[in-house]
Amino acid sequence: MPVKVTVKNDNLSFEAGENESLLEQLKEKTSMLFGCEKGYCGVCVCHIPKGADLLAEKSPEEAEVLDGMAAHPSQRLACKLKIKKGKTEGEIIIEY
Repeated sequence: MPVKVTVKNDNLSFEAGENESLLEQLKEKTSMLFGCEKGYCGVCVCHIPKGADLLAEKSPEEAEVLDGMAAHPSQRLACKLKIKKGKTEGEIIIEY
């Protein structure tokens, strides 16, 4: 069973599989803003109130950008969100 991803701002949900990047679905299905889409600009910063443990760890580059923004530990860059290997069920909630 795929992971359920809920984007509260847009009141929608979609499914994502193990090791899948969320970027394309977020761009296509939500009104979330994106900039460089490579994790450098910080435009797509979002809050993950539920399911952060289902996401792949922050890359050093993502962590550096978030640290530079003094981001809260629950904040991530949406362009870098990817379902963790071995995670095939659960729910992630995203707010932006």
